[in-house]
Amino acid sequence: MRLAHLALHSMALCGLMMPSLAAAQSAACALPGRDGPIYVRNTYYPGSGTTSAASRTLNLGTLRGGADAATAPLTPGDLVFIIQMQDGVLNSSNSVAYGNGSTGRGVTDLRGTGRYEFGVVTAVSGAAVTLRDPLRYTYESGPATATAVRRSFQVLRVPQHSSLALSGTVRPPTWNGETGGVVVFDVAGTLNLGGATVDASAAGYRGGGSFLGGSLTGQNVQDYTGLYTTTTSRGAMKAEGYAGTPTLVRGLTVNSGYTGTSSGLATGDLGYPGGLTVARGAPGNAGGGGTQHNAGGGGGGNVGTGGTGGWSYGVYRTQAQYDALTAAGKATCRTLTSGATTYYACQGDGSRDVGGLGGQGLTPEATRLFAGGGGGAGDSNNASDAPTTPQGSGGGGGGVIFIRAGALSGAGTLLANGQAGEPAGRDAAGGGGAGGTVALALPASAVSGLNIQVRGGAGGSSGLPLRGTETQGPGGGGGGGAILLAPGVTVGATDVSGGAAGLNAPAAGLSNSYGSQAGAGGNGQLLYANDAAPLPGLCTPALTVTKTTATPTRFTTSAAATYTITVSNAPGRSEATDVTVQDPALPGRFTYARTQAITLSGGATRTGVTDPTVGTTAPQWGTFTLPAGTSVSVTFEVTLSAPDPSTYQNGALARYLDPARSSASGTASATFDPLGSAAEDVTVFTPPRVPLQKWVRNVTRASGFGTQGGGQPGDILEYCIAFRNDGGYVAANFTLRDTIPANSLAVPAAYGSSAAPAGVPLGVRLSGQQVQMGELTPGGVDLTAGADSDAASLTAGGLTYVTDLAAGAGGSVCFRTQIR
Repeated sequence: MRLAHLALHSMALCGLMMPSLAAAQSAACALPGRDGPIYVRNTYYPGSGTTSAASRTLNLGTLRGGADAATAPLTPGDLVFIIQMQDGVLNSSNSVAYGNGSTGRGVTDLRGTGRYEFGVVTAVSGAAVTLRDPLRYTYESGPATATAVRRSFQVLRVPQHSSLALSGTVRPPTWNGETGGVVVFDVAGTLNLGGATVDASAAGYRGGGSFLGGSLTGQNVQDYTGLYTTTTSRGAMKAEGYAGTPTLVRGLTVNSGYTGTSSGLATGDLGYPGGLTVARGAPGNAGGGGTQHNAGGGGGGNVGTGGTGGWSYGVYRTQAQYDALTAAGKATCRTLTSGATTYYACQGDGSRDVGGLGGQGLTPEATRLFAGGGGGAGDSNNASDAPTTPQGSGGGGGGVIFIRAGALSGAGTLLANGQAGEPAGRDAAGGGGAGGTVALALPASAVSGLNIQVRGGAGGSSGLPLRGTETQGPGGGGGGGAILLAPGVTVGATDVSGGAAGLNAPAAGLSNSYGSQAGAGGNGQLLYANDAAPLPGLCTPALTVTKTTATPTRFTTSAAATYTITVSNAPGRSEATDVTVQDPALPGRFTYARTQAITLSGGATRTGVTDPTVGTTAPQWGTFTLPAGTSVSVTFEVTLSAPDPSTYQNGALARYLDPARSSASGTASATFDPLGSAAEDVTVFTPPRVPLQKWVRNVTRASGFGTQGGGQPGDILEYCIAFRNDGGYVAANFTLRDTIPANSLAVPAAYGSSAAPAGVPLGVRLSGQQVQMGELTPGGVDLTAGADSDAASLTAGGLTYVTDLAAGAGGSVCFRTQIR
């Protein structure tokens, strides 16, 4: 059982937290901001048949018209809000077992009542709508039968506003048994209340309709339920709630003071199980009707239980009139007080406690949204003494306001109050409707200018000013509603109070509640957390931009470089539209040359072809659509015009249609910060340059190095080639070659005086110093022919030396020959 009375106090419902928002966030993400910043109303469809959980197809009825509803039909890409309005299992016994089996009110099982979720439309074919994601809950629509309650669900198109400024008063259409009573806002950016009022008061379940009944005074009728048979009915009309719809509901037309009008049930729909639509039992959260004779209607329920309607008919007696009664007469009386005055209700129907019971209070859940139950009608059997004054019907319950926004600003008022029950004519009054529900799915914030009310409506009063001298049942007050706030959200003021009990005024200056009760208060500190309708920010696109280069090293003489910009949208988000890929500013002496490739991954598409102009310094490509988990990569070449040696960093960005835009074409951007990455760095160097200088000396004759040399046959000559890389970059695979003069022989074992790697000497010395004029053999490393890292050889054909020569590095390579 989920039904319980909830006292008026603050409570933290931690147990209502859902396990994870990420698990189902994609099911609630369509295309935030799609409908722009101009207010569009919800569109309303009744659901048809049964759609099971995990299904992706909904069958809908006829689109609702009217001033408070949009008429735009559903199209692919639309966001819809699906809510089960009526459901449950009801005990229909004509006893205190009515309702939940023990108290005369409620249901034995809520089933899907109040369950709701968002969906995204992918296809519409006649009455069938296909959703992108499987449904979380089962939704049912069907008539009340001999044993089953009426079931109904509705589907709202929810405009996806980018930002929104409200003004004036916004109202949802009133619930008509199929659609209405619910208003849903989805704003990707800021919803500015602007002093506006969103008013769903009396838009929820309808109050029971008053009618001219019969009189069974003195027959001790205590019915909890019965058939509507007009003047022979054994009680007044029950109200409407999540467990069914009565035959008559409160209307606008007054007929001899009565305002009951057809609730519009389809042929074959009994409204409540067995068609039992009158008397005091309270079905679900609807107030019960007063039982004969002339008991008041019960208040509707939501979080707070509705108040019971006042007692049945009695005759007003003053103290003196009471004193004149016989003992038997006095035994029929109830003692009443009004201030310091004591008076009595005697005889009549015995002032019996048979007023309509209040609708059951509900333990609130963030995964269910309840409209307020209607108030039951007061029992009446006399033509009105004021035939043009609406009398006896119950009040309508407050509706549902659901707001999901990136932020809420400005002052404003959200109302989902229950309607007061109508006063009595000559007989009993109607019960007040219950307060509805307001849910705010917002980021943590303080919205100090926001006033929220979900009050129960007051019970109607009986007696004066319309009719005195009789004590008839006033209506019970409606229960208070619920305010659900996301974690960290606070508002300026809340009112969740229950409605006041109606009063009976049998004579001037006297009044008493005469058995009617106030509705219990609701709750205004509930924690909203529901992953079927996640908080904002989890739906908007989440783009990341990266940039790399395939040419990290360039020279002052290079003609081109290459970049790749990649834009990705995170998984589980809505798609990003009108995406452009941009290089906001190429480095100096870099200009756009050509696009090498555009790669679309994961379902990304190109929706328009806009390419850069050759020579631009800020190339831009468009346009693309990036659904969740997709990416686009643009590889392009730039022309280099003798850039200076340096490391060049280069940013990138993506612009897209801003879901939170305040104008029709406002954009948002995601950027790549080059300071946080080296992947796109292009470093320009001066090219490597290695000038050579060759020296020779006659070893045999102990001469120093010079630019010329000679000797006699048999003399040993030593050659050293000095080199240095005076460029700005490594000379990769630098290869130095020299030939042996034709009249000379290589001396492969010429060196060995200095430490050398193991192996047979090559006759090549590598020195870290550059030989200068007049010097002798330089110190260094004597290279060998062993299996090591030597990169030299000396043969009869000449010298070869190979190395990677770093910028600024140099030395000498020496070898010796013998003149023949």
